[in-house]
Amino acid sequence: MTSKTPKLTRNAKTGGLTQAGAEKISAVEGLVLSPRMRKLLAETKDQPPEERRQAIRAEFTRKSA
Repeated sequence: MTSKTPKLTRNAKTGGLTQAGAEKISAVEGLVLSPRMRKLLAETKDQPPEERRQAIRAEFTRKSA
């Protein structure tokens, strides 16, 4: 009896989505990063994901008066 479950031949860790790849996908959908967001992402490139998210939130949340 043969199993109908497909055999996965590639490692799941290979081929992650890069920023360049994400930008290409977004461009097809008509979405582009603003210069402000592009600068912020470049500045936080080497930071851990949580710190990048905090920087983005801090940049774009409204300041209360």
